[in-house]
Amino acid sequence: MPPPPQIPLVLTRAKESYRLWHNSIVNLKRVDRYTVGAKIDDIFLSLLEFIFRGCFAHDKFEKLSLVSQAIAKLDLLKFFLQIAWEQKIIDHKSYGSLVLLLAETGRMLGGWKKDILDKTPTIK
Repeated sequence: MPPPPQIPLVLTRAKESYRLWHNSIVNLKRVDRYTVGAKIDDIFLSLLEFIFRGCFAHDKFEKLSLVSQAIAKLDLLKFFLQIAWEQKIIDHKSYGSLVLLLAETGRMLGGWKKDILDKTPTIK
């Protein structure tokens, strides 16, 4: 049997950050959990979907589109997390941990996009 496929590190980091978020969402007040918390959760799931689909897309143009959409979702996610932190919906420790993991994910996504662009000379 062939070995199981390796999960890309960018997907692993995104999953770790979602796990951290998911553990902290239960500590939110009910009103915050169903407003900003639900919005952040939805964006997180979209981010994970774009990264997953990008990892397994075969067409370079589709892969570039998915990675670009993942970067946009990541920026939106960081914006809503900042709002939640400023409104004291999430604590400093959770916010700091999430931002560090998401910054690393962002660097990976940016490098991935650059790599796709470098390997495809017609897209520039």
